Amino acid sequence: LEQVGWLTDRTWLAHGIHFTPAEISRLGNAGVGIAHCPGSNMVLASGLCPAIDLERAEAPVGIGVDGSASEDASNLIQEARQALQIQRLRYGAAAVSHLDVLRWATAGSARCLGRDDIGTIAVGKQADLAMFRLDEPRFSGAGDPLAALILCGAHRADRVMVGGHWRVVDGVIAGLDIGALMARHRDAARALVSKAG
Repeated sequence: LEQVGWLTDRTWLAHGIHFTPAEISRLGNAGVGIAHCPGSNMVLASGLCPAIDLERAEAPVGIGVDGSASEDASNLIQEARQALQIQRLRYGAAAVSHLDVLRWATAGSARCLGRDDIGTIAVGKQADLAMFRLDEPRFSGAGDPLAALILCGAHRADRVMVGGHWRVVDGVIAGLDIGALMARHRDAARALVSKAG
């Protein structure tokens, strides 16, 4: 990274699982961001991101969902839950809370991208919001709605606003024919299988 001029705060790296303590320090000093992708790391058994050590070294830590080759869900809340679980496994339950992983998923991810117009809800920021219903049985009795969102595993946003425009309403992507999309997906999958066979 240093030899090609990429050891800067304009760089972010996916996964971040094989760093030495010295490398973590250098990444932090340079402000290089890390997109922690715990679901992919668990599927591939590729290792554990030292997220707390990276954050302590002042490297921005965000959360990524990776791609369909190793994490089919592409669900940021699910990924945040997995980040909480795997980081607690590494550092202990007292060291990582639901607030830490929510910060990584929002403000931390914005920092990785070098963006100051997203990542928090504030005047002058983009109007990007995700809203979740917590009226399912799995959330019953939860005292803290933010903790419930992560610990109880919200799966699908009820409403999503991007740049001030509603993109998901009542859990459905606005203007998308999901049945037709799934039919095209099935056809494409069958075509791949027939070519491979």
